[in-house]
Amino acid sequence: MTGLYHLLKEKGFKLPSEIGEQIYIFNKYYTVTRYPDAANGLPSESVDRIEGERAVSLAREVLNFAERYVRDSY
Repeated sequence: MTGLYHLLKEKGFKLPSEIGEQIYIFNKYYTVTRYPDAANGLPSESVDRIEGERAVSLAREVLNFAERYVRDSY
């Protein structure tokens, strides 16, 4: 995820710093969902409810910002 964000930044898309500084959180979910054995156990046991809720909340913030960015750019 951070790799994708770096590519987008090169093209002019930049998240507000309070969101962009947390984008690394998504890397964990990418790795565990793509490579389930990377969790050193069941993927469902590697993330607790608080972590999951934090990631969902951040994802919503990113999507809301991206929607506004696209809408305002065109």
